Amino acid sequence: MDYKPDWEQTRQRMIAWWHHDAIDRCCVAVVAPRADSKLPPLPNLQYEMWLDGVDAIADDDRAALQRWWTDPDLNYRRAIRWFDNMFFGGEALPVTTVNWGAMAMAAMFGSPAVFGNKTVWYERVIEDWESWEWRFDPDANPTWQAILAIVRRFLDGAPGRYFVGSPELGNGADVLSLMRGMDRLALDLIMAPEAVKRGVDFISDVWVLLMEQIHQMTVAANDGGGVLAWMSLWAPGRIDQIACDFSSIISPQMFREFFVPEIEKMGDWCEYGTYHL
Repeated sequence: MDYKPDWEQTRQRMIAWWHHDAIDRCCVAVVAPRADSKLPPLPNLQYEMWLDGVDAIADDDRAALQRWWTDPDLNYRRAIRWFDNMFFGGEALPVTTVNWGAMAMAAMFGSPAVFGNKTVWYERVIEDWESWEWRFDPDANPTWQAILAIVRRFLDGAPGRYFVGSPELGNGADVLSLMRGMDRLALDLIMAPEAVKRGVDFISDVWVLLMEQIHQMTVAANDGGGVLAWMSLWAPGRIDQIACDFSSIISPQMFREFFVPEIEKMGDWCEYGTYHL
């Protein structure tokens, strides 16, 4: 692999790691500028792959900001610039990703994405549960189709060069906390529990559907496995991050009642899983 010439050794170490074993040493990932790197020095370099050039766009130039985040060729060129200038030591991987603030499913369900020059935010849209209706058609959803266009562009250039990570989609609890608002969702656990459960169940079903589509698209580029991009973590099968950040503001009892079923569903899909604390 062009950007990871020691991939075969890394692959064997990662397989051993997933089986709670080690071949010759512990796994470690080191990403550092090459001696001839043309990227800016640290600390700006830390987020270069994701934020390269976006700070030059005016805050109020919404069209330019949206294009920076969503244009497939711009995403591809930023990734290649990063790979060309960085050293991927140990088990660090040259891997692409689509990270629109880690909760892109919110936009798929109707929360407008606000593209900024640091992150992507999603506005509250669920004002009352009685009038809210969950709908999702992957073939006609503009947000999902925009993400797929970027993934396909990454795949075009990937063979023999780099890995293609899964997009950051989010999870039911945290997507709902944006679409409804943290405070309102917390009250809903008491005032509208069935509406919350229906929402989490719907979102997690969509998550499984989309993650399987991405896995089937990228498995060949990822040497028969998958990659959790932000952790630079390869696995010889289906992998992603399981999470519920919203759990930090609720009781253990409510966590078990409302959100453990989603975690179990996501875990059933993952052959190799991680939990984000």
